[in-house]
Amino acid sequence: MKKIVSIVLLIILILSGCSQNTSAFYKMDNGNISNFLKEEYELLANEGVLTYFGELEFQGSVEGEDKTSSHLGLAYQTGMFSIKDGNGNLLVRYLPDNEWYSIYRKVGLPEFDYSVENCDRLEIVFKTDDVENHSNCKKGMFNTEEIAYFLADVRSQKSPKEAGLYDLVTKPNGILENCYLYAVVYGFFEEEPGVAVPMEVTSYNDKAYSISIEGKEYVLPETWIQKLQEN
Repeated sequence: MKKIVSIVLLIILILSGCSQNTSAFYKMDNGNISNFLKEEYELLANEGVLTYFGELEFQGSVEGEDKTSSHLGLAYQTGMFSIKDGNGNLLVRYLPDNEWYSIYRKVGLPEFDYSVENCDRLEIVFKTDDVENHSNCKKGMFNTEEIAYFLADVRSQKSPKEAGLYDLVTKPNGILENCYLYAVVYGFFEEEPGVAVPMEVTSYNDKAYSISIEGKEYVLPETWIQKLQEN
């Protein structure tokens, strides 16, 4: 009887060890990340270029990397995380000693164009709102022709500096006052609903606004702020 119990315990330990291995990851020579089931993921974009929506679930550490790290005195878990209730295509990676996360996508899927021109919905989310409530709320701008017109119109605007917006918030001592993050316009994709392009909107003393699109700043006419809130 003892021998049977020992054999059962050994099998449980072996299965447990195998289970742990399937949830672990390693870095490949080409820079991609793979798990021990040979599922390979490649870097899609870093934080700032894309943002994810949803609760993260830990999937495993990356071999050779510290399992925990810290930034500004706050400890965090490193490794690969899936997006709960996502489509399974994406993993979010937290590296040691790095405040930014990276988004990886499974190799072998159809190519994903995450440029803002490929967005099929735009919506403005104010800083007091819960972003998660807007990832699938079916509001905002859906018409692809209107989205294209929005992008063309905004890109035809001057930069905040050229338009003199900083004059609205610059004090005599050179300090900017009441210049703050007002909202974020998110661009969503049908192909990958778990991620979006963030475009930050800055307020200049609540008298004028600008928007950052793919690293460039443009004046944002107030009429578009209202338009982006409509159904």
